[in-house]
Amino acid sequence: MLLTKDTSIYTLTKEYPFLIDSLATRNKSFEKLKNPLMRQTVGRVASVEKAAGMGNESVLSLLLFIAGEIMLNTGQPVEITPPASMNVQSGDRKMPQEVRMAALKEIIKDLHDGVEFSKLQDKFNQTVGDISPQEIAALEQTLVNEGLPETEIKRMCHLHAALFQSALEEQQMPPVPSGHPVHTYLKENSQAKKLVDETREVLGASREPAESEWPFMLGRLSFLTQELAGIQTHYVRKENQLFPLLEKHDLSAPGKVMWEVHDDIRSKFRRTQELLAEKNRVDGSAALHDLVDEVDEMIRKEENILLPMCLQLLTEEDWSRCRIGDDEIGYSFGITPDGEWTPVKPAETAVRPDLVDLSTGQLPQEVVDAILCNLPVDVSFVGPDDRVAYYSDSAHRIFPRSAAVIGREVKNCHPSKSVHMVTEILEAFKRGERDKAEFWLELGGKFIHIQYLALKNKQGTYLGCLEVGQDATHLRSLTGQKRLLEWE
Repeated sequence: MLLTKDTSIYTLTKEYPFLIDSLATRNKSFEKLKNPLMRQTVGRVASVEKAAGMGNESVLSLLLFIAGEIMLNTGQPVEITPPASMNVQSGDRKMPQEVRMAALKEIIKDLHDGVEFSKLQDKFNQTVGDISPQEIAALEQTLVNEGLPETEIKRMCHLHAALFQSALEEQQMPPVPSGHPVHTYLKENSQAKKLVDETREVLGASREPAESEWPFMLGRLSFLTQELAGIQTHYVRKENQLFPLLEKHDLSAPGKVMWEVHDDIRSKFRRTQELLAEKNRVDGSAALHDLVDEVDEMIRKEENILLPMCLQLLTEEDWSRCRIGDDEIGYSFGITPDGEWTPVKPAETAVRPDLVDLSTGQLPQEVVDAILCNLPVDVSFVGPDDRVAYYSDSAHRIFPRSAAVIGREVKNCHPSKSVHMVTEILEAFKRGERDKAEFWLELGGKFIHIQYLALKNKQGTYLGCLEVGQDATHLRSLTGQKRLLEWE
């Protein structure tokens, strides 16, 4: 059957009577079709295009819906000529991208509206047929841009993955050389899979163990859970390395959704470890089942969607930046990158003359000054010549300072009874014998914490001493926890 914007509603409902209820359920404006007289009059002159206008929806969306209903109920193929006059055959991978995305959006929105999963899977197979990781990412981004909260996408993301799973598993991930960030992610996933499989094996054996065997199984499960918790470093790298790079390519939604799932998994780790520590056999086993399922599902999302998409989207320079940052964050399960792939040197960022060039960014001088003056600590810096070169002029200073101290020998800033100790500390810093000196005292009802820190450049040359003082009275009084979402 050929379906176009000019196809008459009367013809459609006469040939496919089930469309009457389907259209009425989809859009209240189409409930008039239940009236035979309306179908014989208005329906004869109303085209799909006119009906879409009456229902305040897009012509393409209505065409895709009608085609999907016909194929689901009859099994007949439907050819669509969309408004842009481009022929689209169901299941045709050459379908124009905008038409494919419209069809996918239609299916996902139906999924969120509670349409039966099996029907939507059939509709996907018969209309679109396959999907790439890039299309899933673009689909999520489009839905977020149109107002669907990331939390709602996260709530349904397992169903999204299940809906497209068969199509995704048929695709092959491009090969990557050892040493490449993706190769390292895959190695970590491989180790995580082994731990997941072993945990499931022990859980299966622990269902009906002899009483004497349970303590051993509990110990084994606790150990495996602790080992599997190492995957969290893998998640931190994704959050701080891959997701920012995706955002530079205008794809923020996949990272935001996946980060929320990471947080759910972290909570499941904490809860599972608490229950196992309490030797709660029933609840602990159930929590661990749930945890390994979530970790396993995340591995599939990475290998079927995230990593193939990143390989398609990110540049060699992106991956090089990623690799450098990966080393700073660390790796899971003791795995480190090794092999033939080596990062290229990223292009240097031009230094703007009006900014202070720092090791991890560029900032206006007034911002640097504001940062230093608003840190909840007192900061002073003594140069390698043992003279005061800087102090943070903040309103909350513990010890008074004035501009007259700049350039003063530090030994003259302390009482005579403690000067020898200050001198010893600085000399030990210069010789490389010590890097830190720490003190605390009670002063006027406050608990004051003070640190002297030796500053050195990358070559190990002594740059001077940083003094950091803090009123830690409030910190000592804190108990329990208060998370970011409870800030008010």
